[in-house]
Amino acid sequence: MTETEPYVQRGPGDLVTAEDWNEVQRKIFEDIRKEAKKAADGVVRVPNADDSDHIEGKDLNALTEEITKRVLDQVRGRSGYQQLFKVLKQGEITVLEHKLGTAPLVDAYKLEYFRVVCREDDETTDAYATFFLHHTSERKIRVPGSGSGSSRDSVDIQPKDFPELGVPFAELLARYKVPYTDTTSLDDLETEFWKAFFRDPNDQFNDDQYCHSPWFERCCKEQQSVRQLKEKGDWDDIVFQMRPRKVLNYTDLPLVTGEPPRALTRPANVLVQHLDNNRTAVWFEGDALHDPDEDGVEFKAREYIGVDTFDQELKVMLLLKV
Repeated sequence: MTETEPYVQRGPGDLVTAEDWNEVQRKIFEDIRKEAKKAADGVVRVPNADDSDHIEGKDLNALTEEITKRVLDQVRGRSGYQQLFKVLKQGEITVLEHKLGTAPLVDAYKLEYFRVVCREDDETTDAYATFFLHHTSERKIRVPGSGSGSSRDSVDIQPKDFPELGVPFAELLARYKVPYTDTTSLDDLETEFWKAFFRDPNDQFNDDQYCHSPWFERCCKEQQSVRQLKEKGDWDDIVFQMRPRKVLNYTDLPLVTGEPPRALTRPANVLVQHLDNNRTAVWFEGDALHDPDEDGVEFKAREYIGVDTFDQELKVMLLLKV
């Protein structure tokens, strides 16, 4: 690609299809591989060097793939697409200064609270989170029961009878431009990640509603580096779990016998108003509505979060696209 020859030619207002995006990815990969090979061929080879075909243990294919991922993440950031995480409070208007130069399409997803097991300061706690860092091997985690002599409880980190959830941690580090090297410890990396993640335009979430798992805590205390995690094969198995959900035309039971069912949308009561070509307002009216209670989960989450916060606050993921 050159500055005057785009990978896929499209005009203003044209729809960018999945096929277009796949073609862009393929051509970016081809260009990077070609340039990387040209640079590698120009290097004076060192006789008898066992790793002369590798850089930091990676061959040309692995290096090309890693560079391509970073380039694509930058492309997404410049494509007029934004992903925001906001805390909407009852009766307050949140103004999004997206600076996209036109009114974007806005899609809203409620961030569900889900049960997790947090480990911090040598203490394991049962919590309800919106964001959770863990290892893919942690599908169930035990947590001490409440009260003396209580048996240990088992918490499902992945939902039952549902596809596995989790965004690779490495992908988020690239998206939020968190710098690190192979000698950076996981402990320091997590600290810098949360700083970047909760930076404007995202909101700061309550610190008791995001955490990491016992596996993550153990690696932090051992000061394991990125290099060590890669060598052990754990680096790609660290994931960031969240549960943004949207259900349209959800049929609820009538409040009064004999009345027809209500048609609800999720997230509940979220309203969007474009203020101008660079600002959009978002707010919600009334109490936050949550999913029907299953096995007392909603009651326990409400108790953990706090009644006022649970009823008068809505955590959402907003997608903005030009």
